[in-house]
Amino acid sequence: MTAPALGLGPVVYAVDLRLFHAIHPSTPPSPAMLHLARGLADGPLILTAALLGTMLMFPRWSMRSIALKAVGVAAVALLLNLVIGAVWDRARPFVAGVGQAWVSHAATGSFPSDHLTVQWVVAGILLLNQRSRVWGIGIALLGLLMAWARIYLGVHYPGDMLGALAIGGLAMLSGWAGVASQPHAVQRR
Repeated sequence: MTAPALGLGPVVYAVDLRLFHAIHPSTPPSPAMLHLARGLADGPLILTAALLGTMLMFPRWSMRSIALKAVGVAAVALLLNLVIGAVWDRARPFVAGVGQAWVSHAATGSFPSDHLTVQWVVAGILLLNQRSRVWGIGIALLGLLMAWARIYLGVHYPGDMLGALAIGGLAMLSGWAGVASQPHAVQRR
């Protein structure tokens, strides 16, 4: 007798593929849509990096420690993605022949999305702090647009985005728990 979960792989892939085809255009998109999708595929991460840089540069905001935590946890999440990619090299949709790449991209593994992992780790860390919560909401919403754009352009499946959310959430909560369990250092005057 086999476990019911063993037969879920093909079903999950079929749903992922169906969702991919619902988002990804099978015919060349208009220049305006292509321009919009290309901007949303990378733009949110650039804005996020700029925000973190700003948080690091202005100590008066006293958000430097939040930004450093976000950068550190994002780096750990990217290392986790690297390990996952070494174990499971899922071909990108354009490599697998199920879609067209509407942007040039290397034929590296697609699961999980590194872009979105970083975006949602940073959003999560910012959401955990009262002072940066509004920024976290904005970064998370930009992450949704980024996810749509990367699927639309044919470089990721929806499952890659869910994987990024899971890895980002796991890394963010682990980082938060690690920071929360540390005794607070005595500040020197």
